[in-house]
Order: sequence, then C-alpha cells, then structure tokens
Amino acid sequence: MGSGFQCIHAFDACRGLAVVVSRAGARVEDSDDIGLALAATLGEREARGEPARTVILRLAERDDSAWARPAVEWLAERGRRVLVRSSVVLGRELVQSVRRWGATVMLEIAHPRPSHQRALLGPAAEPAAALLLHAQHLRSLDIEVTAHLGPLLSVVHETQGEMLALARHIYAADIRDVHLSVGRLTAERGRALAPVLARGQAGALLRAFGLDALHDDPWATAPAAGARLAPLTAANLRNTVRRTIESAALRSDHCGCPAQCHLDPELTPSFVPLLTSDLFEHTA
Repeated sequence: MGSGFQCIHAFDACRGLAVVVSRAGARVEDSDDIGLALAATLGEREARGEPARTVILRLAERDDSAWARPAVEWLAERGRRVLVRSSVVLGRELVQSVRRWGATVMLEIAHPRPSHQRALLGPAAEPAAALLLHAQHLRSLDIEVTAHLGPLLSVVHETQGEMLALARHIYAADIRDVHLSVGRLTAERGRALAPVLARGQAGALLRAFGLDALHDDPWATAPAAGARLAPLTAANLRNTVRRTIESAALRSDHCGCPAQCHLDPELTPSFVPLLTSDLFEHTA
C-alpha cells in the first residue's frame, strides 16, 4: 500500500500554505495507519520547506467518514487547521470530532438539480437539498459551515434565476460564506453531463471549452487534465455568479482566500512540525 492519501491541490491561504487531501489507492482504516499516511503525504512538503498549516480533507463517499474522523483528530492535535470538504452527509462520529476541534465543514454544491449535481461531482454525490438540510443540523451544533460552489461551467451555470434560487436556499440553511470554483471539462464529466443537459446545451458546452463538437467522440478531445475556459470567459462566469450570490446576501472568500480563515475559532494546539520526534508523541 502507498501512503493512502494524495494532495490534489495547494494554494496560499491567509496563514500559510493550504492543501486539499483525498484518499488514494487502498483503504486506510486504522487510526495509527492514518496518522502515518498523513505524515508521509504532508511530510514530503515540509521537507521541501512547504509546511501545510491548513489541511482540507475531501470526502466523496459516505464511507470516507471512517478515515476522516481520525484524520481530523490527528491533524488538529498537531496544530493544523482542518476543513472537511464533502459532497456527502457526514457520519455522526465525524461530526463529533469536527465539533470538538472547531473544524469548518465545506459542503460541495454544484447544482440545484440532483442529476446535474451527480454529473458534476460524481455518482455518490448527494443532492444539494440533502446537503443544505445537513448544514442546518451542523449549524445547530455551532459548527461553522461554508459552501464550495462548483465546479462552475459555462452553459451549465448561466441560468441566473436558477443560481439565484440556489443562493437563497444556501442562505436559508444558515450559511453565509461561499467559495466559487470555475471548473475544467474532463471527458468523464462531459459524458456524465451529456444525458442530463437540455437539447443543444452539450454542443454549446463543447464550443465554450474549445472542443471539437463534430468529432465522433467529442468528449475524448478534452485533455487528460481537463479543458479550461478562456481566461476572460472564466472571469466573466465567476463575476456573474458572484454578483448573483451577493444579491442573496452571501459572501465570497470573505477572509481573502478559499480557506474561509475568518471562520476559524482557533481551538487547535500549537503547530507541531512533522520532521521531528514530536510527530510520534501523540496518537489519534
């Protein structure tokens, strides 16, 4: 088995480097194994002089709560700020750990229609309505909740009335903070979207991303890492959606970065480097 985790994205947050971590390869269940796997994954960055002070755990399936609970404990005990980014409802034990350590929950909401939500986020993704109901439960426990709105795509997210209604539902779920993410169009995502798009939208989507709509398998023309929108088109889409959500009294990256640092209750202990003997002083 490899490390069990992979860093899928990194960015500069208000308080230093932030990384998004997901499970990779074989399932990691034992708490000690999870700690060692996280240490291996994050330690590689520390060895390069890039210590991650904020770690975002990405959950794509309900079963991911099993490894996320000890991961939250292990990271928080070592002074990392933890966010749990999820497209599914969190398990009860994970909710308890999130509440204990003051972690922030970031719910992935890609579209108000369940079919589009699954096409954009994966077959295990739960409907936006279910996630927003879960958000109300989390807020009743005084857990900070934010929404990760995306991946935003041209054509798919250009219906302003639909986006405004979604923003109002997010506000009604006692969420005030949102991060907007303009997405890439991969072959897998395109094939998942094609059956649920209205007539003519698939072709428009392909053209928006510069793909060959006349190809025998047009989605296969997307690069392996996914096709990007032209910079101006991406900026216009982000700005349009931002104006829409702000009209519903939501805030976009209020702290100045995607990690929603202003929601941190600062309950975690002091930062513990992973390249010292301190790493093994505590177990999750």
